[in-house]
Amino acid sequence: MKRFVAIWLVVLLVPAVLALTMCEKESSVGDSGAPDGDSDTDSDADGDGDSDGDGDSDADGDSDEGPTVSLTGVVKSASGFPIAGALVYVTYGNGSEIPDNAYCYECDEVTEGRYALTNPDGTWTIDRAPVGTLNIVSRKGFFQRQREIVIAASPDVQEVPEETTTLPGANTADGLDRIPNYAVLLNSWDRPEVLLARMGLAELDATGELVPGTANFDMYEESETNPDAVGAADLLFESQETLNHYHMIFFPCTCSTLDHTQYRDMLIQYVADGGKLYSTCWAGHWAEIAFPDVIDFVGEDTGTSPGATPGEWDSAATILDDTMRAWLSVVVPNEDPDNFPIRELWAEVESISYEAYDGHGVVIHPDGSWDIEGPVIPTVWVEDVQANPGQLLTFTFPYDCGKVFYSNYHVTMDTGGGESQPQEWVLIYLFYEIGVCLGEPIIE
Repeated sequence: MKRFVAIWLVVLLVPAVLALTMCEKESSVGDSGAPDGDSDTDSDADGDGDSDGDGDSDADGDSDEGPTVSLTGVVKSASGFPIAGALVYVTYGNGSEIPDNAYCYECDEVTEGRYALTNPDGTWTIDRAPVGTLNIVSRKGFFQRQREIVIAASPDVQEVPEETTTLPGANTADGLDRIPNYAVLLNSWDRPEVLLARMGLAELDATGELVPGTANFDMYEESETNPDAVGAADLLFESQETLNHYHMIFFPCTCSTLDHTQYRDMLIQYVADGGKLYSTCWAGHWAEIAFPDVIDFVGEDTGTSPGATPGEWDSAATILDDTMRAWLSVVVPNEDPDNFPIRELWAEVESISYEAYDGHGVVIHPDGSWDIEGPVIPTVWVEDVQANPGQLLTFTFPYDCGKVFYSNYHVTMDTGGGESQPQEWVLIYLFYEIGVCLGEPIIE
């Protein structure tokens, strides 16, 4: 058994921590008698009087002494809806560096009392924030914002402005705002790019079409064209490096023109390296061809289409995850999570396995650490309770460092530029959730 905590800390985080530490160091001049040019007897070069090299007066880089206050606030998307389960923390250093490619996302290091996870309505409270000038970081998956804040000694409870912790809709050159590298295959049946726009990553016109030049994600043409597209869908598979550039790739519902069997090994490697694979209804064959021991559709599969029962039906479902249920009660308060409307269902899942690919599952330990071991265990989010009771409509499963998403339904096509439909909120929730870290925040 190989512990990925160790691998991650040694291979990836150490350079980032060293860079963070270096930026905190200050030069000292005007005295002598110590390696750092000051008059103390420490064993490093930061001039702070200790031997840890972090540039402050304690050993963890967070200057623990002094008064603390409570901070409150809310985390929302760039377009204004609340984000559940987002991480918010204060630090004297910088937020975690997000690599520009698929990777094993170990949870962020935080200090007890100085972090919070947001409630279903996006609100949060940090109990013991130190007084002074710090950075506050808000993060959900590969979305991250960092801002400098000045924390006063009073009052005891202070509200952080909403904009300070709003998740961004675009990257900034200074790296303080970071969004995922998303790729979308375009087709006329299912359009996740519309939901990405409703998350604030692009603009929509009154007809529900993307405003040219506003998309902060890449598009590849499959059965639909767009002047802003990178090119044809097969360019996405030009190399493993091209594929792995993306944190998440959207394969929306269609009978593809591509023969997926030739890309099977690349897809497996992409997910193993930390990539997130999204697929809906007939595009489920992207997931099935790569991971046939986990998911099987009704019927006989081919290289370009799943063995899905053709047709379209509407139904109602139950939402199985408690956090998703609570969040849906905020964004669509009039919908019953046990009789949740689902439209335009297209494919039937024959079965999923909870015993496949032993040694590629993710095990979360009681202390929040994780290992890659044991079988792949899917998580079912939505289950049919009406037209086809017991049919699994939405589930995800890990594979090594990455995750696979499948939904029987997709973005509905008659909403124009208006509000999202109930089922689209389920998809939006999982767009964020599938990107979260492995394990739990690492408490310093």
